Amino acid sequence: MRTIARYSIERITGPGTLLSRGFTLIEVLAAIALLAIAFAVGLGALGKSAHNAAHSAALNTAVEHAQSLLAGQGLEAPLKDETLAGTFDDGMRWTLKVRGLPKPSPSSSEVQGGEALQQGNVLVAQASGIDLYQLDVAVEYGAGRTLRLSTQRAQAAPAGAEQE
Repeated sequence: MRTIARYSIERITGPGTLLSRGFTLIEVLAAIALLAIAFAVGLGALGKSAHNAAHSAALNTAVEHAQSLLAGQGLEAPLKDETLAGTFDDGMRWTLKVRGLPKPSPSSSEVQGGEALQQGNVLVAQASGIDLYQLDVAVEYGAGRTLRLSTQRAQAAPAGAEQE
């Protein structure tokens, strides 16, 4: 009966080999090392994703603040050349520069109902009795990052102002 049992084991494992019942220490260590590397790479990607999400949220907040500043200009008081600065409740600092754009020169060609102003290669029409202003806002957010937005706003010229 011993011969039959020995024959069965040799047939399964092959002649002259020992029956193995697990992994060697080297195989286990290699598997642990591979898992550690994969875990480190995954953690790095997760950290970068969290950083990008925080940066995106801060940028969105800065855009909302800048748009709010620009939208409020000229509503409570007429626009005038000035530079304003302040800090929002969340600590972001802002600077707003308002400057009047030059009026068209009297020698410019006449445009229906107004005057023309040459800015670079572009001919800009400006109606009589309208003042144009350039509004530039800068919002500092994050570590040394600055968002800059610009727009132009028209406003009725003050009553009694000289027309060029």
